[in-house]
Amino acid sequence: MTPLPLEQWRDFYVLIGTAAGVIVGANFVVVTLAGNMPNRQIGVRGFITPTAVHLASVLVGSAILAAPTLNGTFLALLLGGGGVAGVIYAIVVITRIWKLKLAPEDRIFYCVLPLLVYVALAAASLLAARDGETCLEVIAAAFVALLLVGMRNAWDMASFTMMRDPNDPPPEI
Repeated sequence: MTPLPLEQWRDFYVLIGTAAGVIVGANFVVVTLAGNMPNRQIGVRGFITPTAVHLASVLVGSAILAAPTLNGTFLALLLGGGGVAGVIYAIVVITRIWKLKLAPEDRIFYCVLPLLVYVALAAASLLAARDGETCLEVIAAAFVALLLVGMRNAWDMASFTMMRDPNDPPPEI
């Protein structure tokens, strides 16, 4: 097995992991802002929690990749398990919110993109043993995509929360 060129990527993973951690914190602000809204269970389970999970995936994944003794086999196992778990979780989220009246861009960012990213992470696990550099490039692209999804969704939730009248009925299903 070829050793992973992780030293070259260390700064990238530290930077992207830090960014994900900061946005997770901002997500908690959104939860606080939404605290006075009626019927917020679908909002928490369908939008806020998944965004936190996606960002936490970037944070935890970056922390793992910054580990000094990570080898390809362990990375493949973690990526495979994490990617498959992410795919399952993305499908659960999709089943929760797909029936809501959402704008097409919301369907893309809350449903489609996270699912595709987790599929890519699972696929990257197959590359870990054969081509470490390509594997790390796929992971980097996936983490950047999850970070962008998290940033966009956190902004979407914050703006929705701030613009919505707390006395309005919840979105129609």
